[in-house]
Amino acid sequence: MVFRDINDGDTVIFQRSGFEYVENGKVVVIEKVGEEEGFGSWSLKRLVVEQPRSSSRNEFGEEIDGDNPVVVLYSYNPLVRPWQLDPSGRYRIRGVLLRSLRPEDVRLVDSDEVRPATPDEEE
Repeated sequence: MVFRDINDGDTVIFQRSGFEYVENGKVVVIEKVGEEEGFGSWSLKRLVVEQPRSSSRNEFGEEIDGDNPVVVLYSYNPLVRPWQLDPSGRYRIRGVLLRSLRPEDVRLVDSDEVRPATPDEEE
């Protein structure tokens, strides 16, 4: 996502739950599910919901698939082609990107180092 100003080594913050649907054009964290849970590949992609360009009609003249949108994932890298999200369940949206931080702006600490703030530190 270098072309979106997210570089290798940056820390990304994303919303993992609390959204019922993903808005068109948002950057999402997507997982291609592997053989075992947690062993898939993860990626950041821009999600675009497109309406089908054409629909067909059944023998009664009713429109078929007119309301089934197509979900396409776009990379910000121009060398990576967009791809359509298939409904097979092999892909899962794990979250929506909120922001990214440069390594110099982040200090990761062990959870044992975290302590409640004292009244003097709360301001």
